[in-house]
Amino acid sequence: RPKGDSTPLSNCLLEMGQQANLADEVLTPNLDLPATLGGNAEYPIYICLPPQDLTAFLTSLPESYQGRTDDFVFFSGGPRYGNIEDVLKQRGFCRDTMTQVLIGGLRIAPNGRPQDESVNLGLDSQGDAKIANQCAACGKWAGAMAERLERNQVKCATDFYREWRRKMWERHVYDACFTLLGVVREKQPTTLADVANYYEPEASDMVWEMSQLLRGWRAITLMYGFEERIFGTAEQRGTETPCTLEDDMYPYLWGNQVLLQSKMFCEYL
Repeated sequence: RPKGDSTPLSNCLLEMGQQANLADEVLTPNLDLPATLGGNAEYPIYICLPPQDLTAFLTSLPESYQGRTDDFVFFSGGPRYGNIEDVLKQRGFCRDTMTQVLIGGLRIAPNGRPQDESVNLGLDSQGDAKIANQCAACGKWAGAMAERLERNQVKCATDFYREWRRKMWERHVYDACFTLLGVVREKQPTTLADVANYYEPEASDMVWEMSQLLRGWRAITLMYGFEERIFGTAEQRGTETPCTLEDDMYPYLWGNQVLLQSKMFCEYL
């Protein structure tokens, strides 16, 4: 980070790598990349900066990073990393080969250890488990990222960019809409699970409206069963999570132009 301190995510990834005897290093943006890492000239570069610091970093990339952008790994999802699609698009980083990781299904415990936040919703008509809130990765280093997480019992799917993007937006709709619907209540704290259990009609209307707006504004169709997955995640993983709005995350959660096309969303906001 610009101030020189690491982030909880970078520390967590480092610990996961050390357990597998990987030659990881944590660098601040002012430090040059090593020519090799673990004897390899090509290696993933995990950009663990929170969204608030990401634009400044990408605007003034150090020279050693400029020829290595294909190896960048970006993170999104959840209350701390949100939706960074607009930031990446401005620099041409939203493409099939670019590695992006959805980490809404990763919880970093107080001791720094990773915990899986995926949810099992039972079996579908084919007898397969319906999994919600799972981490997902796409792009060049998707396999390496998934292996790192799954080695630590955190589920992570590997997808093509188009499918990954649909999952990312589903998580964004959940993060933005459910927190907003919770913070306006007179009784506080209101948890994400409370929104699912006690304000289901409002939540359902808002989620469905967002799915329609995404079709028109971003040519995205959320995957079948998105409402069940969103509500299931809130009910099973949101019992201890109070709904809050943080000003510094506004551009990456509630201030997205797609969401602001919704009259209902803006009234609550």
